[in-house]
Amino acid sequence: MKVVLISNYWKKSLGGGAKNYLINLVNELKQREELEVRVIFRKGKDPENYGLREGKGLFSLKAWFILKKIKPDVIYSQGSWYCLLPGVLYKALNNIKLIHTFHTEPEPEDKLSFPERFFFQSLLDKCDWVTFVSKNLKKKVETIYGLNFKNSVITYAGVNCPVAVSNTEIETFRKEYKIPENSIVLLAIGLTALKHKAEGAKILIKAVSKLKTSFPETVLILTREGIYSEELKKLSREEKLQEAIIFTGTIEKPSVPLSLCNIYTHTPLGEGGVSLALLEAMAMGKPILATKAGGIPEAISDGVNGILVEPDVDAITEQLKYLLKHREIALSLGENAEKTAKERFSWGSSTDLFLKLAK
Repeated sequence: MKVVLISNYWKKSLGGGAKNYLINLVNELKQREELEVRVIFRKGKDPENYGLREGKGLFSLKAWFILKKIKPDVIYSQGSWYCLLPGVLYKALNNIKLIHTFHTEPEPEDKLSFPERFFFQSLLDKCDWVTFVSKNLKKKVETIYGLNFKNSVITYAGVNCPVAVSNTEIETFRKEYKIPENSIVLLAIGLTALKHKAEGAKILIKAVSKLKTSFPETVLILTREGIYSEELKKLSREEKLQEAIIFTGTIEKPSVPLSLCNIYTHTPLGEGGVSLALLEAMAMGKPILATKAGGIPEAISDGVNGILVEPDVDAITEQLKYLLKHREIALSLGENAEKTAKERFSWGSSTDLFLKLAK
């Protein structure tokens, strides 16, 4: 069976969760017998697949020509209309399965005009299945975009087995970013690239400022280089937290700071699906404090496998204090998080569901 994925973001691009979702899914698909997988993408680098650095309309046209060349059995498009359009055009004359997935939570200002909604709906009506990476995302897309779906299903992200991290790697990381041995390390991954995530990171930074009055040894690591990185650095200077807020930029092995951290903090104001970074922290058995945004409550049950809070400085500060004062409870939450990740979120089960839809 030939499978072609069409996406805006692919390897070595600035795409976040959607890109990582696809990379992991493709890796799992390639391990299955009798599957040939190809990717058509706009942003990124991968000489083994089809990169088209074109405007949206021309991208759709060229992608359609590539589909005619490959002759796939299944087309799996992502997010935007210009990724779906080539599949609809190809399906019009070929007996194939067409699946489209939404990854990103729309903002209220993203509401579609009537012509935009009519056009997108007409494309989606040609799909065999429309999938969403969380229940919350489906609800938001229906409400904000005003779209309807004949056949839809939730396809959660999975999580890989934790990558082994050596003590040498951890010590090297400590030295590179000047993290003292006695530090209480909080970690947040990927909150610098999108506005609703960066706004959550600002609240977290202010919470750290208050937390340091009780736990002065606290540091917060913020990974990923994003368009809001400088804005967040400015805030950390204003809060006089230059030494306490550590900006690493984009790192190749996030499992290193994950191994090092005492608490994983995930505080976006919105979240399309269940964050891969959140799932990875769960798989590593880390105590987690997260906001109730988006699909997060679909993975984290408050007081069972993590702590859920409102995006409020005082609420976050108090719950961080609670976890730091009650280490045995924090440990239990982390153990339950690891169990949840293993039982409910795996790339194997995500791939099985995709292949079931593709039949």
